[in-house]
Amino acid sequence: VFLGGNQLPARWAQRAQFTVLETGFGLGTNVLATWQAWRDDAARPRRLHIVSVEAHPVAAQALRAAAPAALAPLAHALAAQWPLPLPGLHRLGFDDDAVTLTLAFGDAAVMLPRLALGADAIFLDGFAPDRNPAMWSPPLLKAVARLARPGATLATWCTARAVREALAAGGFDLALRDGYGRKRQMLTGCYAPRFVVRRHEPPAVYAGERRSMVIGAGLAGCSAALALTRRGWDVDLVEQGAHVAAGASALPAGQMHPLLAADDSRLARLTRAGASAALNALRALDADGRFARCDGLFQQADSDAEFAAWQAALARLGFPAAFAEPLDADAAAARLGMRPRRGGLWFAAGAVIDAGAWCRAMVAQAGTRLRLHLNARAAPPRRADGQWLLHAGGATLHAPVVVHAAALSAPALAATAMTPLAAVRGRLSLLAADDLPALRHAITGDGYAMPAPPTLRGALIGASYELRLPGAAASEHAADAIYDDAIHAGNLARLHRLLAAAPPVTRRAMFDQWRAVPPDRLPYAGALADETDALARRDALRGAHLPDLPRQPGAYALFGLASRGLTLAPLLGDLVAAQVEGEPWPIERDLAAAVDPARVLLQRLRGRA
Repeated sequence: VFLGGNQLPARWAQRAQFTVLETGFGLGTNVLATWQAWRDDAARPRRLHIVSVEAHPVAAQALRAAAPAALAPLAHALAAQWPLPLPGLHRLGFDDDAVTLTLAFGDAAVMLPRLALGADAIFLDGFAPDRNPAMWSPPLLKAVARLARPGATLATWCTARAVREALAAGGFDLALRDGYGRKRQMLTGCYAPRFVVRRHEPPAVYAGERRSMVIGAGLAGCSAALALTRRGWDVDLVEQGAHVAAGASALPAGQMHPLLAADDSRLARLTRAGASAALNALRALDADGRFARCDGLFQQADSDAEFAAWQAALARLGFPAAFAEPLDADAAAARLGMRPRRGGLWFAAGAVIDAGAWCRAMVAQAGTRLRLHLNARAAPPRRADGQWLLHAGGATLHAPVVVHAAALSAPALAATAMTPLAAVRGRLSLLAADDLPALRHAITGDGYAMPAPPTLRGALIGASYELRLPGAAASEHAADAIYDDAIHAGNLARLHRLLAAAPPVTRRAMFDQWRAVPPDRLPYAGALADETDALARRDALRGAHLPDLPRQPGAYALFGLASRGLTLAPLLGDLVAAQVEGEPWPIERDLAAAVDPARVLLQRLRGRA
């Protein structure tokens, strides 16, 4: 029904990219069969994307048990990466990421409008309309049509008249064909509307030269560069410092963990997706634990009332303990080795990571597709003849795509006035090697304490949050190091607010960097707006939405990650690369809107900023 009904594998032959959308994952048989067909086809596309929606994901064991014998090896590979049953998007990569499966866990009526993708083939495979009418409703089928590229095909075993009418209204030319098994007929279609049925077209596949420049070699820049090289791009990675991770990413350790919110807010969803992507990236680059401790993290509640609210939220949201487990102070003490002041949440996905080592590993993984330019202070690039020209360190580089990832320097280099950042200094204290020996895992809350990653002995506590005074320069080596004693005293106070009985400790060193913090504490990630054009047309754009705003061709942002670079950089690097390539996005549309670099511009056009 689904492969033959969409004329696969013939329709994907020799393509650079092909995307399949499925409305019901079930036990995964369609996905496995499509993956196997891709493997068996000598003319297969270079990259295959499958996006599948499922409201009630089964357990990994069920995938293995249900798979036909011919597909059992693929089912075992899928089960090995099977994510927790958490709402949202989960991206899995196979065959060196040539095959990407994006699982959308949640009700299809909610998830389909949130997806950003261009579908080339569509598998409509929900339960029968009389058992699950919502899966075949006109609004849901309209959401499917919104995702179809021109010429996209669909197939389904369902031939109900209401379904045919809804699909035809959405722009599909339909045909009834001989069915399979007990079904006398099946339905196929091609997206070919006779009139305009949508305001914006889905993402188109990138067809230009695969060469880009990434400015900034910290966590953001290295993540974007690696994501592009994995897609076959050649990347010039430009860094004004003397080495990779010369800015805030030079801190020897930081924490990576998701957040929990009672309303499952955008930030909670974003950090949940980010933590999953970060762990997947670490497994690929640091399987032997050279620079990361991926052994969990405890977040202490600020009060007993907050701890009770977290427990209630977990029960209401139905999240499994493998994601977030509430622990009272006694249980937390048994897990941590030291007693916290109160209860909180145990995040099994939490980690302590040496960011600089991670950056170096990403550069090494990119291999010969990446050229690193150090001590290369860049001037703002300019656009000419379809290329961005960048003068950096005495060299002139050019590429059709540029990614701005230089933290506090990024707005000036990108010539954008509406991606504001605040410089917030953070200093953490490295303790003597034998201090806090009983602390087995990281703890966070009002400050944090953590065993050092494998690259460093001892423990670390911190961190300060120091706003830059107006007119003062943010410097890697600011002149007020004399105040380190006072800052360390503040870090000690944070330690005492975390632990019920903090022992005496000795400071061995201080580490000092500046965070780049947007006003709303959310990063800038995605296509850069053409602010000049937008403001020139402000009257016409006063009621605009983000997709309506003009963008700079080939210019992207990935900066302002503030204190969440370790959690969000791999996910948002993948988002930027997906936008460049015209691939399915790894996060929902509303989350991408929350980090869109044009969001402040949109507020200005609407008279709110």
